[in-house]
Amino acid sequence: MPLILVVEDDMEMNELQRELLSLHGMETVPAYSGRQALELCDQYSANAILLDVMLPEMDGFETCRLIRQREDGRHLPIIMLTALDSDDCRQRGLACGADAYFIKPFDPDEVVRTLLDLMGEA
Repeated sequence: MPLILVVEDDMEMNELQRELLSLHGMETVPAYSGRQALELCDQYSANAILLDVMLPEMDGFETCRLIRQREDGRHLPIIMLTALDSDDCRQRGLACGADAYFIKPFDPDEVVRTLLDLMGEA
């Protein structure tokens, strides 16, 4: 069963994303900040990460960049989910290493399909 790290500081949104993934047979671990996400990457072998951009302490761009610098994070699928809808933000997200960039509100089915595809489980 795939394990997904859900990084979202809004507790309700974090829970909704984890419920969505659970409906598709995935286990989840919640993180509410970029720093916590990095700590949890050390504790768990996640199969993918859903990553918000606007996070406390360290934004999702920096979090993504730091995960990509790690040996075990180089090939880890990372999907950014954010309210930042400018082309600059999208380009910045992809440049720091995100595999996909979705703007809130997003189509849950499209996010799950992309996630499964990135993990090679589609």
